[in-house]
Amino acid sequence: MKVVIVNYWNFDTPSGMHIFHLANALAKRRVDVTVYCRDQSSTALSLGKPKFRCYGATDSRMEHVYRDLAARGNDYVLHAWTPRESTRVVTELLAQRLDAPYIVHMEDNEDAVYAASTTACTPDELAKDAAWSPGGKLFFLSHPVRYKEFLASAQGYTSIIESLQDFKPAHVSGHVFWPSCEPEVFALPSKSSPEAKIRWGIPPESPVIFYPGNVHHNNADEVKELYIAVRMLREQGIPARIIKFGRYSRDIPGQTLAAYGFGDSLIDLTTVITPSQVPEVLRAADYLVQPGRDTPFNHYRFPCKLPLFMASGRPVMLPDTNLGRHLEHEKNCLILQKGDAKEICKQLLFLARNPDVAESIGQAGREFAKEHFSWDASAAGLIEFYRRVLEDWKGRNSSVISPLKNSSP
Repeated sequence: MKVVIVNYWNFDTPSGMHIFHLANALAKRRVDVTVYCRDQSSTALSLGKPKFRCYGATDSRMEHVYRDLAARGNDYVLHAWTPRESTRVVTELLAQRLDAPYIVHMEDNEDAVYAASTTACTPDELAKDAAWSPGGKLFFLSHPVRYKEFLASAQGYTSIIESLQDFKPAHVSGHVFWPSCEPEVFALPSKSSPEAKIRWGIPPESPVIFYPGNVHHNNADEVKELYIAVRMLREQGIPARIIKFGRYSRDIPGQTLAAYGFGDSLIDLTTVITPSQVPEVLRAADYLVQPGRDTPFNHYRFPCKLPLFMASGRPVMLPDTNLGRHLEHEKNCLILQKGDAKEICKQLLFLARNPDVAESIGQAGREFAKEHFSWDASAAGLIEFYRRVLEDWKGRNSSVISPLKNSSP
């Protein structure tokens, strides 16, 4: 089987990390995998050794890509990683040239992403074709009309969480697979390391919260609440620190959030480490927080840091939405209802004052992760789905594949 995954961006993003590990898991199962990303295929090396072929838009002209893929035979399945314009354009070209079916993968509520990302755009800007063309400011968003047409013409639809199946056209076959994380995270000691804290200039006795995630329009206010909660904790005499890794959107400058009265309580490692070093930084962490609440954006997502969080053995705090709906409060996590700074601070205080409970929650969370998060298991289910889509495509008949009944882990 030959699969081409088309990503809208590079490997140094949450989507890219998912693709890297999933592609390697598929390759281990003898799937011939090619990944096409935006312009820096070399960014895959920041995550480890790829077991798949990789192209970037600047690696060569598209005609060379077509020839190279065609020379390897036929029976391709194309997997468009989100319906963003940058992905749609390449996928439709490849589908035509290779005479191959395509599947669209959904990670977010694209309507919510579009609404949040275009608040500063005028109606004229949104309507101009140039803005949606390569190099245009909207090229890496989903076009409000074209993305739905793209989904309607797909031969398959995958999503990172069950709720995103709400956007699947009724006649398209669906499949859900959860993400996972690096195997070494499951083997980390469940308690923080004093030596790891000292490495980042943190006193061993200081509780550490680690937040490895990008800050963008949809979550900037939520991340602020986490920052404020840590400040509130310090005001109550607990010398907590927060380690941050991840980029800020261009119009949400990092210094705007960082300079919120934190002093030395915020350590930003965004330009200091690579994504492959995140598990090592986890050694310094005591608590892990996914801030937020149930919103139209959060309801339809599965933050890529959550498998990492749960597998680490640390107590995890997350909102009552997406993965939180599959977990139990005060058993294998702490569930946030409002997700504001006051509630986050209260829960952090509870963990700090009840270390035995914190340890128990962390261990139960790791057991949940062992049972539900596996790149190999996700790859196995996906291969079966690819086969069904390809068989139907070859048949060229009008029958509709029913969505898989047991699509979630």
